[in-house]
Parts: sequence; C-alpha cells; structure tokens
Amino acid sequence: MDALNVKSLTVVIGGRVLLEEVSFSVKPGEFWAIVGPNGAGKTTLLRVIMGFIKPTKGEITIFGKKPKDAISEGIIGYLPQNAVFNISIKVLDIFRLLKADDKNISRVSLLMGIEDKLERSFSSLSGGEKQRVLIALLLLKKPKLLLLDEPNTGIDVVGQDNFYNTLKGLKEECTILMVTHDVGVVSSFVDKIACLNRKLKYSGDPRGALDCKLLEELYGEKVNLFVHHPECEGCHIYRNFS
Repeated sequence: MDALNVKSLTVVIGGRVLLEEVSFSVKPGEFWAIVGPNGAGKTTLLRVIMGFIKPTKGEITIFGKKPKDAISEGIIGYLPQNAVFNISIKVLDIFRLLKADDKNISRVSLLMGIEDKLERSFSSLSGGEKQRVLIALLLLKKPKLLLLDEPNTGIDVVGQDNFYNTLKGLKEECTILMVTHDVGVVSSFVDKIACLNRKLKYSGDPRGALDCKLLEELYGEKVNLFVHHPECEGCHIYRNFS
C-alpha cells in the first residue's frame, strides 16, 4: 500500500488553475522533496493532502484512507510554512503542556538532536533549532506521514546539511514529504523529487531533477543552483544554467 497516492489532482480556485492533473505515489519510508518556483502550487498540494482545500478533480489517499480520516486517526503530522513563533517557555515545558511522558520526550529529542535544548527557552533558540523542536512536537504522536512546508526557513546553508541529514534519519519513523526551493542542495539527501509548476514536470530519482532543460522549464531561462558535493560535508558547488 502506498503511503500517499495522488491521482489526477486538479485544483481551480476563483477561475485560476493552481494544480493540473498531478499524479504521483509515495512508498512507505521514502523521503520526498517537492520543488518548484513561487506560486507553483507546492503549498496548495500540501493543503489538499491535509483536507484544507477540496480538489476540483482527482483524489488523494493516505495509507489507503481519505485525508479527513487520516487526519482524525493521527496518521499525518503537518508543519506549515513560517510556523516558527516566539514564546518564553522552556522547551521541556512545551512538551509537557502536550502531556508527553518522559520516555516519549526523550525519544523525539534524540531523533531531532535537541537533547541539550530542553532546558532552553524556546524564544532563545535559533531558527533551525526552533524548527527541530516543532518537528519533534509532531513526532510525539508518531505520525506515519510527515508534511513539511519549507522547514529550512531561517537555517543557513551549512546548517541545512545537518538539518536534512536529521530528516533523512527519520525515515525509519515515518514517510516524509517536504516542500523546498533547494533542489540542488536537497537532491543529495532525499529518495525522490517531484518538480512542480502547476503541472508535475518530473518525479523520480533526484539526479534527474538536475537536468538543465528541466530546470529551465521549471524555473525559467536563467537558473542559479547550489549543488551539494556528496564527498565533502558542508561543501556546495555553484552552477549557473543561464
């Protein structure tokens, strides 16, 4: 059974076509990136999966269930774009507000690498640390599918490598679908990439998404791209496809 199956998905709102005939499937335990320019429909796709937007055409199933059923059963964990907020409460106390037990807190803290942040005030954390805490909060409920909308917001280029490696390590816990602009950087960490610009331009092996003609079609004639160098941690190659 697929973790996620999207079939002929079309979304039209106010006469504007946001998504058109989008179809792809995600296997359990895979780490996917959804990439594309601003306004390509990436966030719309996540919102349809979450049941916030009703599709004009097509259907979505999550582990064989309709979105509303998957949500009610706690199958999906969702981190929306720009979800970071500031509250002067210790991270540990935030977990306890959700009535999480110590064993579960320890489990998610270890998964997200925030064991040494539990006694810190949430507002004192960096952008990347806050994102880790928010994802850890989602993991408390042990979702089978994790939807992340631009989770690398506020994380510098070097820190992104470590962050993506952390997400990659979650594959034993859940399936991950992540929206990002970083096609070059993220391609070294994910299992599959879906290139979206209203229509699905490509889905499959991340290396295929680095094709020059595809990138020009996806982003325009001039494309500036950072490509992660797999043999050098923290190293990136700059490529210009103009």
